[in-house]
Amino acid sequence: MPTKYDEIIQIVNRHNRIIGHQLRSIMRADGLTHRASYILVFNEKDEIFLQKRTESKDIYPGFWDVAAGGVVLVDESYEESATRELAEELGVSDVPLRFLFDHYYEDGDNRVWGRIFICRHNGPFSLQESEVAGGRFISVAEALRLKDKEPMTPDGVEILCKLQKHQTAPESDIFFLHGLDSSGQGTKGQFFAEHFPHIHCPDFHGTLADRLRQLTNLCQGLTSPIFIGSSFGGLMATCYATEFPDKVGRLILLAPALNFGEYHLPKNKLQVPTILIIGNNDTVTPPVKVIPLAQKTFSNLEIRLTEDDHMLHAAFSAISWHELLMD
Repeated sequence: MPTKYDEIIQIVNRHNRIIGHQLRSIMRADGLTHRASYILVFNEKDEIFLQKRTESKDIYPGFWDVAAGGVVLVDESYEESATRELAEELGVSDVPLRFLFDHYYEDGDNRVWGRIFICRHNGPFSLQESEVAGGRFISVAEALRLKDKEPMTPDGVEILCKLQKHQTAPESDIFFLHGLDSSGQGTKGQFFAEHFPHIHCPDFHGTLADRLRQLTNLCQGLTSPIFIGSSFGGLMATCYATEFPDKVGRLILLAPALNFGEYHLPKNKLQVPTILIIGNNDTVTPPVKVIPLAQKTFSNLEIRLTEDDHMLHAAFSAISWHELLMD
């Protein structure tokens, strides 16, 4: 009879990109980096459901765990894994899941890229006997105190600490601004939709002025949006920051079209933290033209010059986006 050790799961690299698949047993034995879903279940009192792992678990047996969830199978998305695991472990299948953040954890032979979700449910639960020995609702503060008294999954503790920071830190909206002839559903937009579902990838059309009006409307009421601007989108991000210098949190400019004829340098250098990524072989936005303009535009500028073309075909996939976008 097949067991969990016979499951075939997704294997990923350090940047959470799929590089293959493998048996769960081999993943554990070789300490391969994989994906997992985590679902934090809160009741109406804002207490979290803490569950006790069975002694038969292949990792952290008998530990307290702050989340339902498990490894992502070969043909699953994070969302499909979360829905399946929640139903299997707790018997819950009638609640919406809300994405919170992605989280990398490494400890000895356990290397996992987790996607964290949250849901509301007051119980009762139908616990999976092979996975969950028991559980109870407690406050987050109690859960963090418990870790000093009883064994608790270390990845779960990190997630709980990050959740507290996530809930108390001011929210930053992140926008991907596509190029002139692309869209929010282009190659880069699809990448962000898969790996960073909280990033907004809107479509823009018309002239530069038209697109800036559209962006301004989208950002109404926001105090520190972060812009990832590709080519013409990088020009848009720069122009928006020039107009609203105190209302932008950060800029990540991918081969920005600062050499476009309509671009005008600001009167004073912008203090917005900015990362410029551009290829040596870019003939559309040549570094020899764009970098001097960027240096005259930004006072807090980091330049990453790569051996690549305008589309950053090689560099884009190698960017450590999780680290770059980390709070």
